[in-house]
Amino acid sequence: MPTKELIKTKHIKDALSNYATDNLIPLSECDFTLHKIETLVKNSRNHEFEHYTKERLKEYLDKDKIINEHVEFTQIYTITAMQRETQELELLYSIDYGKYATHPKLILSPESKIPYKLYKPLELLKLLYKEFNKIKVYNNILIQLFDEPMKKALKSFVKYLYGGRFTKKVKIPLFDGIEPIISRESRAIFWFKEKEHEGMIIEVDEDEILIEYKKPLYGRNGLNAHGKNIDTVYAQNADDVDIEIDPKSIRIEEDKNSKRYISKKRGYVHYDGLHLSVDNRLRLHEISRNKNVIDSDDEDNNIDIVVAQHDTTKDSIGEGVELVSECIHVEGFVGANSTLEASKLEIKGATHQDSQQYAKFANINRHKGTLRCHEAKIGLLEGGIVHATKVHVESSLGGQIYAQDVTIGHTKNNLKVYASNSITVRLVSGEDNLFKINYKDIPVLKAKIEYIDREIEDLKYKLEQAERFKPQDVDLLDNEIASLKVEKKNIIHCYKRATITVEQPFRGLNHIVFTIDDDHEIHYKTEPKAYLPFHLQVDDQKITLLPPAISITIE
Repeated sequence: MPTKELIKTKHIKDALSNYATDNLIPLSECDFTLHKIETLVKNSRNHEFEHYTKERLKEYLDKDKIINEHVEFTQIYTITAMQRETQELELLYSIDYGKYATHPKLILSPESKIPYKLYKPLELLKLLYKEFNKIKVYNNILIQLFDEPMKKALKSFVKYLYGGRFTKKVKIPLFDGIEPIISRESRAIFWFKEKEHEGMIIEVDEDEILIEYKKPLYGRNGLNAHGKNIDTVYAQNADDVDIEIDPKSIRIEEDKNSKRYISKKRGYVHYDGLHLSVDNRLRLHEISRNKNVIDSDDEDNNIDIVVAQHDTTKDSIGEGVELVSECIHVEGFVGANSTLEASKLEIKGATHQDSQQYAKFANINRHKGTLRCHEAKIGLLEGGIVHATKVHVESSLGGQIYAQDVTIGHTKNNLKVYASNSITVRLVSGEDNLFKINYKDIPVLKAKIEYIDREIEDLKYKLEQAERFKPQDVDLLDNEIASLKVEKKNIIHCYKRATITVEQPFRGLNHIVFTIDDDHEIHYKTEPKAYLPFHLQVDDQKITLLPPAISITIE
């Protein structure tokens, strides 16, 4: 059994919580005995709480004096904290504070354990009064002040109890405070919503007021059960916005009349009823061809666009939409004849077969359209086309891939992969898949060869001029030409280093192709078995595809 502890505190709940922690027991098993109450007073002249004599304290219990001098009370309690033992009296209750907590009521359940047959009525009344005071101080409600209605109600309740009529919930007043008179009700004004139109996003400027909470103006101040003076300064804020504010994008300014939520930056408002923030991301339910989302002439609109349409019968990106932004995130589906262009593109739904996407980095769940990017990650390729430098596909049901390096988890039938460096597949479970090494099938590499040829011709002209007029530049130009020729040669001879790897055994007829030049190509039809990685062994005039050991001669 934990040792009992004498404690002096303003906050009994916190003191019992610390006692429970120190003694390794649940807070629900803690109890206390109340020994002494000290009441302190503060008014408009004294800004600190002070101890008053009983006679002086009585002067401040006058309600007119409380209103005129803005009197407040606080109490200090001396208690003995302990672990709860056998409990004869167990009250099941809730507290209804009301709007201002000036007249809180305890709602007592008939399920409470009140052994009234063991006590005389007066003894039970004293026991209940003591227990109610414990409940009040635990909930930071003043005791032994303004409690005449509680005493009167408890007397009536005891008679009610002994009459066997306690079968429904009973409300018992705990504190008779002073309710303020309001000359102007409080209200929250959502200024940003005035900029909202049908289907439009809301753009705000730096230092723009998003929400303003107008505090109530009191024609007469009041006093609540916690001893607080209720006036404009106290500001109950009962009607203030109950939402989570993003401190990185919104600051709060407050005075005695209002509380303002102000944007720290220019951007777009995101409000879902629970959270409020401002950033450069657009979150829309859908985008249609006729919807003017942003001013495309504004150079500062490097924004992230988030489109979330969870109705699977509708496209998040409607038919014919053209959307360009730094980052685009689409939760739903991309419609026909639409074009998306972004540095970073993410599509959680599927792309239509007649849609186009352009990006530096793309992550698409299901792809049926045409994608051109630097690096692509595809969940399921469903007949779509991908042009990229690197491509990773989890699963495929057909389609075409053109890239330097390709990795695929699982493909079934009719997938065509054209690569220059490597093709790696975990499982090929179907037939009629083509895995081909040929840089000429990859548009970006063909374009690079053409670019290198133009650069070499340009440098040759500069070299001729340098030999005549700037001999000091000759070596530099020679080196640039040589470097470009090496780069071109590496692309053309990529077949010498390229590999095609299928990790698990083939299960049907598929095609392995290595293209050497326009006139020479090795084509192998796989059998349903496992193979080591396919690659070429190049000798003087003989090129052999391994492991099947198929050779061709090049003169």
